[in-house]
Amino acid sequence: MKILFLLPFLLMQFPASFIKLDSFQVHFEQKTVSPLFPEITDSGILSVQGCKFRFEYTTNEKRITIGDCRNIYQFSEGEAQPLVFKWDEIKSNPFLQLLINRDAIKTAFVMKKLSDSPLTYRLVPRKQAPDTPFTMLKLTLDKSGSRPVKIEIIDESDQVITYKFSDFRAGIHLSPQLFNPEGVK
Repeated sequence: MKILFLLPFLLMQFPASFIKLDSFQVHFEQKTVSPLFPEITDSGILSVQGCKFRFEYTTNEKRITIGDCRNIYQFSEGEAQPLVFKWDEIKSNPFLQLLINRDAIKTAFVMKKLSDSPLTYRLVPRKQAPDTPFTMLKLTLDKSGSRPVKIEIIDESDQVITYKFSDFRAGIHLSPQLFNPEGVK
């Protein structure tokens, strides 16, 4: 019963300014460290508008992943056709929930504040996505609590994928063409 009393307090501690972000564009550096293969570093641009998103990797193997609220299209350099995933099959992925359904932080994750400086939270999905191993997220926000600085995805195999963000632009108008899979060459 004590937990029910504390629940509203725990939910309120997460910054509403991050949850309310509807559109943003940010540069990212991605580093993948795994006990199974050599370290991989990559970078690119992430664009998000509502439930639409575009990951455009600009180094190493150039690839683009577009989510248009119905399907997710993954285009890889040298491939004639994209891989296509139905939205319902992958929408429960914890990382995607954090990016495009930030309101899910309130209901889909068990959350714990780890630090005030920097502002860091641990997010564990309440329900595990069938298409991913057990995953925990560490989210570090800027001092205002509105912009992600770093997201770490840690899975059960001890693989850690770290996204570091820079040049964050929120509330901007993004061209609908960014989220149109027909426009990718």
